[in-house]
Amino acid sequence: MLSSEKIMVCVYHGPNGERLIRRGGRLAALYQCPLFVLHVQTEQENNQISQDKSERILHWKTISEECHATFMTKTRGNHKVSDVIADTAEQIQITQLIIGHPGMTRWQEIWNGSIVNELLKKIGEIDIHIIAFQEGRDR
Repeated sequence: MLSSEKIMVCVYHGPNGERLIRRGGRLAALYQCPLFVLHVQTEQENNQISQDKSERILHWKTISEECHATFMTKTRGNHKVSDVIADTAEQIQITQLIIGHPGMTRWQEIWNGSIVNELLKKIGEIDIHIIAFQEGRDR
């Protein structure tokens, strides 16, 4: 490893996890640095995961291995997803974070809050890459 960079990709049960992981893999190869993939789930998802979600997570693990990434699943408990992401990033000293565009309307952001804004407040010096999506693009 030649770089002091560390990249973490965050994936959720949407259809674009593979794209995010591969984007992180390309950046990690460019920087010659470690890559981590974080999946945050609820307690309920931890106890009762559907066949579809289970297959998607297995697929992400396979893609992560192809990209030489460390795949992690964390259960959020009573914490916000942004707290789990920020805590994990701090623990492993991440320098760059890759997330998918949340796809919320402006009204949803106002009403529910924006995970991007929450992360910006919590992670300090970490660069955030927000990846835009097209519907149905990949698995």
